[in-house]
Amino acid sequence: MVLIDGQNLYKRCDDLFGHPLCHPHLLAQYLAGTRTRHPVACRFYTGRPNPNIRGEAEKTRNLDRRLHAMRQVGITVVFRPLRYHWEWGHRQALPKPMRGLAGRRVTLHPWQRPREKGIDLVMALDLIEFVLTGKCDVAIIVSLDRDLYEIPLALQKLQPLIGRPVRLEAAVPVPDGLRFPKVLTGFHYTHQITSGMFNRIRDDTDYTVPDALWVPQRLPTTLPPASAPPQRISSPPGTDSYSDVNADRS
Repeated sequence: MVLIDGQNLYKRCDDLFGHPLCHPHLLAQYLAGTRTRHPVACRFYTGRPNPNIRGEAEKTRNLDRRLHAMRQVGITVVFRPLRYHWEWGHRQALPKPMRGLAGRRVTLHPWQRPREKGIDLVMALDLIEFVLTGKCDVAIIVSLDRDLYEIPLALQKLQPLIGRPVRLEAAVPVPDGLRFPKVLTGFHYTHQITSGMFNRIRDDTDYTVPDALWVPQRLPTTLPPASAPPQRISSPPGTDSYSDVNADRS
């Protein structure tokens, strides 16, 4: 079973690979490898915007399109509503902060900042439930959320109740050229999601097109060979295929 923290994966892939979206079910196939001949259970966890908040209706529509396509290929989608808090913010584009950079003058405006709450908790509770009920013997968590590091400790304490071996693995996107692989403490193994791997599972579907141009997409169902280019669906001029949920975590 593969459990994916959607927002965490989105941000990490965007930072490292310049594109935030990938196909969760293809990632699950890759992580499971040849260990099973059965379909790999894949669960995708994410926050969902409130369409009644100003500026959030299109984001909600875009996400709903993507989640619907996921469900069509057998992914279990678990979402929690984003929570909003009034804060002061600015609309000006600012350069990346670094030492020696001169100050900038901005105009602040009140706005409702979205925050994703409870995703790490529901992932952890689901995993523990599946292990205790015998539905899962190998679990792979795709996330860098530090709160999830408590899961290996919890499973160790529950081992007398579990009564059988359970393998817990992690998977994280990593930059190219790492001298040593990234290892998450407490997990039996940490998979490295490299740029080469990401290109095989990359999702270039444009979920932001206007309603009049939107055609529900059929996602690929099998992992392409390493030498094959990713399946790409071109975007109409003037559209942004990167738009998706992007909320703070707390």
